[in-house]
Amino acid sequence: RRSTQLLQAEHSYSGTMNRPNRHPQVFRAAKLFAASFALFASATDVSSASVGSQVNLAKHPLPESEANDFARRLNETNQENKNDTQIIDIEEDNGQAINNTNTTFSLSPSASPSFAPTASPSASPSSTPSAKPSPSPSSSPSSSPTTSSAPSPAPIAYSRPTRVDIRYTPWIDLPADIATAASLLNYTYETWDDYGENAIENLNWDRLSRTEKMYAGILGYDRQSWNCWQNHYQSLRWIDLDNEGIQSKQWWETLGWDISSWNGYDDPPISNDKYWVYLSEEERFAAAQLCYFKRTWDEADVYVDGFPLDKPTYRYTNWFDLDGSIRKVATDGLKYDSFLWNVVGLHTLEARDWKQLTLVEQKSAKLLDFSQISWDCWVNNFRGYSWEELEFYGLDFFYSILGWNERSWAGLEEEPAKKSWKQLNEEETIAAIELCYSFETWEGYDLTVNYGPFPFAKPKRRYVEWADLPEDIQIIANGTLRYTEEKWNNLGSAKIETIAWDDLTDEQQSDAIELGFYKKTWDCFHCHYRSYDWSELSTSQQDIFRMLGWNEVSWSNDETPSSYEKQWDRLSATEQSIANAVCYFEHNWDRNNLKEVEIAAFPPMNPTQDWDAPDISDVLNGRKNAATTSSQMFTTSFISLSAVVCMVLM
Repeated sequence: RRSTQLLQAEHSYSGTMNRPNRHPQVFRAAKLFAASFALFASATDVSSASVGSQVNLAKHPLPESEANDFARRLNETNQENKNDTQIIDIEEDNGQAINNTNTTFSLSPSASPSFAPTASPSASPSSTPSAKPSPSPSSSPSSSPTTSSAPSPAPIAYSRPTRVDIRYTPWIDLPADIATAASLLNYTYETWDDYGENAIENLNWDRLSRTEKMYAGILGYDRQSWNCWQNHYQSLRWIDLDNEGIQSKQWWETLGWDISSWNGYDDPPISNDKYWVYLSEEERFAAAQLCYFKRTWDEADVYVDGFPLDKPTYRYTNWFDLDGSIRKVATDGLKYDSFLWNVVGLHTLEARDWKQLTLVEQKSAKLLDFSQISWDCWVNNFRGYSWEELEFYGLDFFYSILGWNERSWAGLEEEPAKKSWKQLNEEETIAAIELCYSFETWEGYDLTVNYGPFPFAKPKRRYVEWADLPEDIQIIANGTLRYTEEKWNNLGSAKIETIAWDDLTDEQQSDAIELGFYKKTWDCFHCHYRSYDWSELSTSQQDIFRMLGWNEVSWSNDETPSSYEKQWDRLSATEQSIANAVCYFEHNWDRNNLKEVEIAAFPPMNPTQDWDAPDISDVLNGRKNAATTSSQMFTTSFISLSAVVCMVLM
């Protein structure tokens, strides 16, 4: 924002700013005085009259022609003086103020006045024309326009200078030569990392000394980049903002500035007191054109409940807890259903940023209390932006910290490895938060109430007999997923269920979503992570599989442990609980046929979820949301699990 201390900083740092003449009336008074003095001095030389408000021509008579000429000149001068005193003071910087910087005036006449007129008077006017009009035009008309038919060249468009990235590197990470140059520009650890704190940033390039320009050049600045990224054109005169090579007035006008507020005659516009996220879409775009981004505009880290802006009112509420009118807006305008709503990030709509939404979708999103910035941040996490757009708004800093670059963002090279929220270091966590990621949105939070002892809610549709499925669901299952009635009913027999989610085609993933699956539930309930390499498993998952009899060698060689040969009811309570942690239950462990069994729903329990595999301590100590059917089973399980805990601790 335009600094309220700009003028004070300018005066205290290196002299006064070259503002337009603030007192044009002083210039006019000097002009009138000089003209009058010259005339009176001339009269004195000619007639030896004393200086006064009137010249006594009677005492020193002149020839009639000269007296008339002198009287006419004096009358004209007096009239000019009278007109000048009636001039209304024109507001400075409007392009019409008179610049008196280098103007000088002589206080004595340049030569004595002549006694004779400079030219003979013209003849008396005649009542008839001096010549007859010609009977024909003097020349034939030209066959082409006298001026060029080509349009005049368009004004040079505004182009934001390239960002000087070294300026946004923390002081502690600066190379020695850069830190030295910055120090010679009066930067310190504090003023470098706190943008806008160094008074030199209140100066435009032309007001830097030659030495300062040299050090700024070492940092990578030139005139254009300094004026934009350091000064944001703040110290220029209003009339200079439209100069060729600058042309930034349009953006300041979008932010509400005009000549009066710019020069301090009126209060700054409302935008000057807004935080970045509360600027309108147009204001934020204009501020970005002036080389601002969130951190430099706010001049501080501003958070709301730990995030860069308010959390949406409805988006992270369970579908069935929403008011009916809200669900109708989400369904009709944005094509949500309970499944797509409850699994954050699953709906393809959420991969589109605000400008990619239709007008109907934008209107519906506004009814759900979204704005452009809150949708792009909380729902899309700016994933719909191009890398150029990320750079424009300063968001590339955060994605770079998370391992992305322009090529990987464009799909031209491999994406960075996805980490779990727990695996992010402090810097990466802060970067993710700036992009409106939280633990829930980073991990793909599922708002669905968890009905069983599994890490995720069981996809109930998958365990309905084929004959009971709606016809449209049968068609989808029989499509890219290649289910038949036999393969559907015999759990674990379909080849597609041995493939990890990330190895499915886009079409297969889309069909799986229609069946009620997404990455976490597919990999857990279908392939139970068996398609993962051992190194791809989290530490908790490796611990769980070790307790089921696996190790790295047997996993890699596909040597199934003996525990898998047991029927479910032959497993111990501990083994069953551990198997639950990787989404096994009786019927998919025993590979039952859906025609022969009826899979009952688990009673609703605590919806608390773990996002990778649960920690082994959670499994061994009994899961919070594990379903129990009798106090006897609970007592037996508790005793068994306690014994295992003791053995592990020993």
